[in-house]
Amino acid sequence: MGIKFSIDYERNNFVKLLKKYNYKFSTGNIFAGEIIGLEKSLSLVDIGSNIVASLPISEISDFQSFNINEILSTKQVSEFLLIQYNLEKNYAITSLKKFKSVLNWQRLKILNKENLIISGQLEKSTKKGKIVRVEGLKGFIINSNLPKFYRRKKLQKLILPLKFIKLNENKNKLFFSSKLAYFKNQIKYLKLYQSISGCITQVRSYGLFVNLFGLKGLLHISQISSQRISDLTKLFKKGDTINIVIIYISLNRGRISLSLQK
Repeated sequence: MGIKFSIDYERNNFVKLLKKYNYKFSTGNIFAGEIIGLEKSLSLVDIGSNIVASLPISEISDFQSFNINEILSTKQVSEFLLIQYNLEKNYAITSLKKFKSVLNWQRLKILNKENLIISGQLEKSTKKGKIVRVEGLKGFIINSNLPKFYRRKKLQKLILPLKFIKLNENKNKLFFSSKLAYFKNQIKYLKLYQSISGCITQVRSYGLFVNLFGLKGLLHISQISSQRISDLTKLFKKGDTINIVIIYISLNRGRISLSLQK
């Protein structure tokens, strides 16, 4: 069924949205529309075409179960993504969910470009990491990019600090690092060539890991002594306080290198 507008454009917000777009109806474009009918499984949308577009319930929201009347109402004006359009066969299908997704991706790209730390809510834990929701989109943090505290399986609805690692809108993939986000927040307390005391958290054959304001720095064995050390455990133990100098900081990799203060 096809109909034409009978609305007085100057009396509602619809005309304001209509003026935003160059109306060449094709899939993948964003259009202004007005809800003109609500049914059990879909809504009818006037998008300025001779065709009344449909908005299936599956294209309204990510929520599994809801009543259309709880979310939408007739005469409601919004913007939609056109996902199918065929003038000859007289049908058009729009998506509110995909339109919001486009906006969310645009926001995330801006935040990533600005190299900002953002927040995400923990949704689910897996063996390989955590699934988080950010700006309505799902992202993933592998365990190696999580501080140990956040790796606990029982944590639910936790808000995590996040730094972007990879964005791919075409494949709908988002990867974050909570460890790098925490690093960037805490690194402001440390400076290059700063002399500082830290607590040894691990003793390895190749060096010591030292806690500095919650961040982990590596004191390589070559920076401890010019003489050969056969066994660091004979000189240091976990929990010892040690005076060191910061000789390298990498914001992108989240690494701190140390030298023994002499």
